[in-house]
Amino acid sequence: MFAVDDRSDARGDDSKAVDTELQAMVRIVTCAQDVVPEKAPGTVRVLAEVVPRLADHMSPAWSDRFRRHLAEWIHTNRDMIRRRAERSVPTLQAYVSWRRVSGAVGWCFDLTEYAQDAELAERVWSSPACRQLRDTAADIICWTNDLFSLGKELRTGETSNLVVILQHHHHLTLQDAVNEVHRRLSLRITEFPAATVSLQTTALAMNLTVQEQAAVDWYVDGIRAWARGFLEYSQESARYAEAPVPPAPEGPSL
Repeated sequence: MFAVDDRSDARGDDSKAVDTELQAMVRIVTCAQDVVPEKAPGTVRVLAEVVPRLADHMSPAWSDRFRRHLAEWIHTNRDMIRRRAERSVPTLQAYVSWRRVSGAVGWCFDLTEYAQDAELAERVWSSPACRQLRDTAADIICWTNDLFSLGKELRTGETSNLVVILQHHHHLTLQDAVNEVHRRLSLRITEFPAATVSLQTTALAMNLTVQEQAAVDWYVDGIRAWARGFLEYSQESARYAEAPVPPAPEGPSL
């Protein structure tokens, strides 16, 4: 994910090669192409090896959503290339929904089940409570990333960033836009415990088996760890060290 994103940034408007690579990635992920050319980009060859290996340990429904989430994420990379070339800024409402996909959390959350060797029952995964938990965690992860990657993205002219969008549409200074993202992020963090309780309460009412209930508990723990771990990674990684974001008052923590 980071390698493709960085190559897209580095190429600027010369994005044809990256777009071709992304299309090849989609064909592999969606099984539209079985044979991988010997000279295919490394990302394509890796996906062709890893995705089937993972899918072999998944039920058909789980495998289908994992592949779908991967394909949807790849398509958002193409959206970023187009926006950068057009210098277009999405609306806030459109961006929030889109960012939950572009942040790669959909397929990463699917792999939370894989890591725990515990698939969620379909009725649990598709419930409004589970969707709310995923959306809350996704916003926490993605808005954290928007803050930490702001300096890098301002240099490359990226418009797919919550700070940039708030600054543009609400005519804010950069610092005021950063403060507003911190405020929204702090609110989402305070909402996370309620979202976890809602899912666990919903699951208890479904009369699940002991194994299915355990999968819910592990899923909640896995998503919480994902969100917290991403924050710690962002704070420690040299990827964002060169361009720290303007400071804001500390808010609640996970």
